[in-house]
Amino acid sequence: MKTIWFKKFGWLYIPVHPLGFVATLLAILFMVPVCMAVVRNGHSASDDLYEIFVYGTCTAFWWKWVAEQTS
Repeated sequence: MKTIWFKKFGWLYIPVHPLGFVATLLAILFMVPVCMAVVRNGHSASDDLYEIFVYGTCTAFWWKWVAEQTS
């Protein structure tokens, strides 16, 4: 029996199982120190966005893959 972690709602995936919430929380907890370090060491807003984009897209693709596989 397959456990449903996320429920598809249009283009979004909403966590409905504790493991879905854990996956979402891990993604957020990973991005917080990344964003803080980028902003602390950045020279301009465009530099910050370029650096955050790399980590943000990788994290978003990982999270979306997990959500698709468990919905």
